Amino acid sequence: MHPGSAANAAEFFDIHVPIAPVGEVSSTDDTEWDALVSAAVERVNRVERLNAESDQRGRSWSLPVDPGRQASTPAWTGRAAWQRQVREVLNSPTGRGVCRWFKVSTEFVFAVAVTMASFAERSTGRRVCASRETIAHRSGVSVSVVKRARRALHTLSVACEMVRGRYLRTEESHAAESHHGRIQRRAASVWALTSPKSLVIATQVVTKKLAKKVRRSKDKAVSSYPQLRSRGPLSPSRGFKLLSLVRELSPTRARTRTGEHSKNPKTAPLKPRAIELQRTAAELLVHAPVFASTEHVGLICKALADAGVDENRWRGRDIAAELTRDTQQRGWTWPTHIERPIGFLRWRLAHIDWTRPSPTEIAQKAAQEARQRIIDRDARLRRRDALVASAEHRQRCRQALAATLKQRQKADAPM
Repeated sequence: MHPGSAANAAEFFDIHVPIAPVGEVSSTDDTEWDALVSAAVERVNRVERLNAESDQRGRSWSLPVDPGRQASTPAWTGRAAWQRQVREVLNSPTGRGVCRWFKVSTEFVFAVAVTMASFAERSTGRRVCASRETIAHRSGVSVSVVKRARRALHTLSVACEMVRGRYLRTEESHAAESHHGRIQRRAASVWALTSPKSLVIATQVVTKKLAKKVRRSKDKAVSSYPQLRSRGPLSPSRGFKLLSLVRELSPTRARTRTGEHSKNPKTAPLKPRAIELQRTAAELLVHAPVFASTEHVGLICKALADAGVDENRWRGRDIAAELTRDTQQRGWTWPTHIERPIGFLRWRLAHIDWTRPSPTEIAQKAAQEARQRIIDRDARLRRRDALVASAEHRQRCRQALAATLKQRQKADAPM
């Protein structure tokens, strides 16, 4: 029985009323009292049975799902595999068309999908009972975007709404209060994340092709002296150019040597990047190697500058820590493979507020406050020590007191 049931209430108030299961209520002289107790016990049993059959968990009460519908809904193949499947179907022409139909971007749909996956059961992908407001807060989007994204996922057959959210009935409200001890009026929709067979097969084919391509590129990189398979760059049959002579006789370089500027605005000289920005980008690649690619590190610098990251306040280690914190707060997981690291970095940087204090600034402020507390304590101790009388002053005070007492003794002595 629940702690708030009729049996425990009777025991707490020391009312010796034997509470029996439904159909076995003890008989007393008061028929009305027996009917009330029987009805209360039956209601408590229904509430307990409802919670047991719906397998409630968590801090809120979720709507029960029909077992037949639950059995006919396929389960997912795992959280990471399901996210790869969603990414694959969103990148397909069908996925892009569905997103255009519901007027939502593929990036927002994937963000909502990752957040929903964080609330699902690990083995089956079911029991996604989070409200739209919670999903919107975790995903960093609006409630309207969450609605459209869930419709897109349902159309792509990777998510299914098992029960529509609604207001709770009286008995369900009592069951919710029995479950978590609070009053609950409404319950969110219950969703299940599914992995269609066709999508699972297509994702496995793409994964195998990608693994084969990576293996082939590794084998090609391991081969020694690949240029010996063809003619050399200075072979007479291919010819060569005196690049040094071309550079020296180039009219562009000649104008540069004479101090003239090019008339073409597209070839205007670029300003060098600040050394602090370059150092921040290099430190970010050290602490977040997932963004390392064959592209130039200057693209990392440009992404940081476009996102409004102040390199004088944010170090590379701080940016990596902030990305990890934001990922955990949204309930996301880092992808195992990033096809476009620079684009992914730009997308992540755009969803973070870089105007707030960085971890380094917070640590420096804390250290400064600690140093100030030490300085204030030392000053307070010095002021206290300054008020303590010296040994000479105490000696003079004792002598003056002794002289005063001696004079009083002489005055009080009988003549």
